[in-house]
Parts: sequence; structure tokens; C-alpha cells
Amino acid sequence: MEFYHLRSFVVVAQTGNLTLAAKQLYTTPPAVSAHIKALEEELQVPLFVRTSKGMKLTEKGELLLKKAQKTLDSAFDLVNAAASSQDEIVGTFRLALNQKPAQLEIPRLIENLLESTPGITLQIHPMSTGKTIEAIRSEEMDGGFVYGEVPSDFVSVKVKSQKITTIAPFGFHSDTPLEKSLWITMGYYCPFDDFLKMKLGDDINAITSSDDDATRLELVRSGLGLSFYELEDAKEHAQNNQITIIPDLDFEAELYFIVPKNKANSPIAKAVIQEICSIWEIA
Repeated sequence: MEFYHLRSFVVVAQTGNLTLAAKQLYTTPPAVSAHIKALEEELQVPLFVRTSKGMKLTEKGELLLKKAQKTLDSAFDLVNAAASSQDEIVGTFRLALNQKPAQLEIPRLIENLLESTPGITLQIHPMSTGKTIEAIRSEEMDGGFVYGEVPSDFVSVKVKSQKITTIAPFGFHSDTPLEKSLWITMGYYCPFDDFLKMKLGDDINAITSSDDDATRLELVRSGLGLSFYELEDAKEHAQNNQITIIPDLDFEAELYFIVPKNKANSPIAKAVIQEICSIWEIA
């Protein structure tokens, strides 16, 4: 069994697309397809079903994916333990984002990693705070950005204080107190919801919830209710007459980058943390 066959299998499973997988692996779609075919022949089991929408894992493929990822991680750990410089560190870091990439300086992070540790590939996954913590604990993610208090089983780096405001439908001038207004909450463990209850009480009139910023924005724009939103983004949409900003409940949320304690000293995690600290000028 070839190492690169396993890597192709994992990346295709994550992207669901041969072309996207080939881009991440710096090769061609036919080469990736050949890797998958060779692995299927060696294992004597189909790993994917080819559909018009891309590559879908079979039931057996689902079972083998986690084992393949662990095998790759172990192999990378072996290589990295023997590495004498950052140039020799290889592997993939699965990174969860709770803001737009530009707001988190992800383009700079990728550029810096390409220069300092070109063997590290970042896989970017938009994800809320609660889902990020859960995904890292289940080893689906390697690290990510989260708001609020960091659990004790993580190592964290404070990145910034993020200003949060309340957004309402454009032209909102209701005399209804905020605690009586309709709210679109974040749900699925988000410290924003805790702050909302702390300010307005537990009896929030929450008509729905979404941990996706774009979804909450669209629901607010449609006139369904109020919601919390990052201030910088809110100002942009307010200038375009899409929403109204209500500053009454404005607050700052601490934003952290986290990795699990048991992997914080791995060469890949240390390299990513080092670059994040450099970008955000963290001592």
C-alpha cells in the first residue's frame, strides 16, 4: 500500500471532488483517480460511488476513512519527529474558521506557511465555536478559532477582541423593548447566546437559530427578527441599506485560536501556532 494512495483517498473524501483534491495534492485529476483505483483494487472494496455531483463515500469507505486518516497522521508524526528543520515538516492541518478568512488573516497565514514550512497544507472549514470544539475533540479538525471561554483540554492563543453588535431589518424603528423583540439566535453552544440571555434574561423570544452568519444575515434582511453580528461586517451591510445597526447591546468577544493539549507540541501544530502569533504580533 502506497502512502500517497492513502493521502489521495483522504483528500478526495474530504473534498468530494477529484479536481479539488488534485489541486490540494498538487497533481492532476487522472493521477488522483488512478490512486483511488489502485487502493480499491488492493483493498478489494469500492471506496467511492462516482455521481454527477462528485465522489461519494461508500459505506465501507466511511468506515475506512478514519483509519486511513489515523494512519496518515502516524506517518506524518514519524517523518516530523525525524525532521531537523521546518522545511522538512509535512502534513495537513485541518483549520476551523468562525469568521471570513480575510478577517482572520488566513491568506497571510497560508503565504507564511508556504515560505516557512512548505510541507504543511491547510484545509479550511467554516465552523461555529461549538462545532469547532466538538470537531477537534473528535479529531475531525486539528485546530480552529473560537469565541469565549476555552475548555481546559485545549491550548489557546488570544487573537483579538471582536466587537459584536445587533443587526435589525433595514429601517427598524420599533418601540418594542429588545427583550420583547423577535430574535434569531446562534444556537449550538455560542457564547453570544449566553451574553444575550445575560443582558435580556432567559425568556428571549427566539423564533429560530443558525450558527451560519450568512443565514442569520439573510433572515434579518427578510424582516424576521434581530441577531448578533460582527460589527465590521454589519457596518458594510448597513451602508448598503440592507440592515439597521442597533448599538444598545454592543459588546466585545474574545477570539482565540485553539489546539488540543495532547497535540499542541506536534511539529505541525507548533508551526501553525508560531505563524499565527507572528501575524497577530502575539508575544
